Amino acid sequence: MLEPQTRATLTEQLTPPTGYQLSHAVGTTFTLDLATALSVPLSFASHHVAADDDTIGILDAVRRVADKMDIFAQAGEISMGAASDLVALLEESVHPVHVNHGLFHPKVWFLEYAAGDHRAYRFLCASRNLTEDHSWDTLVRLDGTFDRGVTHAENAPLADLLEALPRLVVNPLPAERAAALRAFADRLRAVSWELPSNAHALRFHALGIPGADVPDFQGKRALIISPFATEDGLRLLRSDVRTATHLLSRATTLDALPAEAIDEKLSTYVLDEAAIGDDLDPVRLNGLHAKVVIVDRRDGSHVFLGSANATRAAWHSNVEVMVEITGPRSTFGVEATLDALGDLKEEYITEGGVEESEEERAKRRLESMLRDVAAAHFTVRVLPGAPHSLRVWADAGLAATVERASREGISLRWHLLTRADLGATLFAPDEDAAPTVTGVPLTDITPFICMIARDAAGNDRRTIVLAALLDDVPSRKDAIVARQLTDRASFLRLLTLMLELSGNIFNSGENSGAAQFAFGAASGDSDGSGVFEALVRALGKGHQGLDEVRRIIDFVRENDDGRNLLPDGFDVLWSNVWRAYTSLNGARR
Repeated sequence: MLEPQTRATLTEQLTPPTGYQLSHAVGTTFTLDLATALSVPLSFASHHVAADDDTIGILDAVRRVADKMDIFAQAGEISMGAASDLVALLEESVHPVHVNHGLFHPKVWFLEYAAGDHRAYRFLCASRNLTEDHSWDTLVRLDGTFDRGVTHAENAPLADLLEALPRLVVNPLPAERAAALRAFADRLRAVSWELPSNAHALRFHALGIPGADVPDFQGKRALIISPFATEDGLRLLRSDVRTATHLLSRATTLDALPAEAIDEKLSTYVLDEAAIGDDLDPVRLNGLHAKVVIVDRRDGSHVFLGSANATRAAWHSNVEVMVEITGPRSTFGVEATLDALGDLKEEYITEGGVEESEEERAKRRLESMLRDVAAAHFTVRVLPGAPHSLRVWADAGLAATVERASREGISLRWHLLTRADLGATLFAPDEDAAPTVTGVPLTDITPFICMIARDAAGNDRRTIVLAALLDDVPSRKDAIVARQLTDRASFLRLLTLMLELSGNIFNSGENSGAAQFAFGAASGDSDGSGVFEALVRALGKGHQGLDEVRRIIDFVRENDDGRNLLPDGFDVLWSNVWRAYTSLNGARR
């Protein structure tokens, strides 16, 4: 079942089947890196993006799926990798989540693709967060078809989780997004999944939502793979295992277990990093992050894969998702999996009882504090003027957290994600008490707020919260898009991608890129179609995207700043195209 030599990327698993386009994508994660989230839409793009640093291609890909993609992440666990203006395009897609008595910890994707009236479905259940982490993880991919008029009872946990998500968010979802999630959940109940090879049964476990039950771990022997494990978690997983249990974890985790948790029926292992060769490039994996429980029974082996660690909190407090696959012991069993892991594992002997370091305790305190801070509802109001001013405040519920932080010697401050120099230490409980942040350029207005917690010893942690943005400037995102346009070539590339015609018509081999495009024709080995031809074809199809194209063109025309982005003669061409478009649309009505 576990095949360490089989490598897959999330990008590959998200890519639509041939002939299909993304209809709806819902992802969940504990930790979220916004820069990594920007790469997800590239998987759904119908056009080719030559490289991850193709800003214009990424911009267009994110713009396309912004209203089709929802990402739910634990509040207080959102970060920013490489800085990018384009995170502004994720503002409607990212939803921080707060769970009252645990953590929001699932790592799944619900995917719906469309080809005309046909629908295809995919479910991904992983142990990996949406970050740039390069640990060893697991992923289950299930492809499905829609059975109209049929309800598959086994899908209830997945549909229930989808329906629960709008109730868990810090900021209320817009009505149309919440309705779309409910409709998606209804369709999901009718999906029939293809079983993995050799499997004969499939179950889903969505823990931490009403009606969820802890799975049955009764069996003869067990294998637990988990980077984190506690005594009470192991007791829960092992109590009904009659003979041996094998535990693959991290050395620090095993050393921290109390001595009484390590008995003669428990064999402990860690990953042998020396056995991981460089031939596994392009990305060298290190560290363990996979979560697996395998139990051998008379009816076969039950394999649980997903997000739950070997802790009691994972199975009784957190929101988690695990897929249970049942199949023959010869393929799915404990011994078969230990054999498949081969030299990647090595036995690790420990007496346990090692106490947590003060540094780790401080880290956990600060992380917990930031999760509490991020559970509050923040608001940003844009004030008129140029440059603009902002007011930032939180709801009254944050006051108790700020008071607790003060008692514990933890200082809190914030700044705009776009400007580290624009912020304050004061958390206002309402707008009247909110400090005014002045001198904010249009493209630096943002609902993303960076929060920093620092203790008396100088340890600090930070996170990003997503505030409600009031009185936003309508042209703000157009300005952010326009800022990515550095020359005429980048303007023409974006224009062509927005028209979404012919996919790769402007690609021409290994040297393809924005510098190759020319007004009127594409250079190199392309089919010779240029922007003029693309506009004419879009016009002939009544392309609704021309409305958005016009908005960008108008903004660029009014805010060119000496860059001369519009090619010579483009104004005349565009005026004629737009006149014909409005005339044809009037006739079609």
